[in-house]
Amino acid sequence: DSIMVSERTIYRLIDARLLSSMNIDLPRKVRYRPRKKTVHKKVDRTCRIGRDYDCFLSYRAEHPDFPVTQLDSVEGKRGKKVLLTIHFLKAEMMLAFIRDHNDSKSVIDIFNNLYKILGHSNFQKIFRICLADNGSEFSNPNAIEKDSDGNFRTKLFYCNLNAPYQKGSAER
Repeated sequence: DSIMVSERTIYRLIDARLLSSMNIDLPRKVRYRPRKKTVHKKVDRTCRIGRDYDCFLSYRAEHPDFPVTQLDSVEGKRGKKVLLTIHFLKAEMMLAFIRDHNDSKSVIDIFNNLYKILGHSNFQKIFRICLADNGSEFSNPNAIEKDSDGNFRTKLFYCNLNAPYQKGSAER
């Protein structure tokens, strides 16, 4: 008359199809909806060391003639397509690239494609300094800063936390 496992364990066994009964056989189970799983994006916080906004300002003071490019992601509905916006301050022009997922690999792929199309010298003229926010899509700065051969192609900096006004023209 007594079962040596909890009610939740039985539900899990039925969900895993390890028992012969089905969810339709359980009157309460049919009314339950599966819980939404939260996706945690792993962000390496150490990538921002030496690349914060103060470092950006000092690097900019050393190289005032280098063009600055601001990077941002525009996300509509979660799990849907995402835009990578690249704003060129001097030219007051913005490019937008559609990405399937909001991850660092898609950003790196876009930079690699632009690098392949423009070539090393043109890419360095255009993308000399990049300023991005603290999103997980920019959490692999080495892959953005260097090409596949390890050649330096750009310098990436991050805004301070909760300070999107530091790259205000891209936010606008």
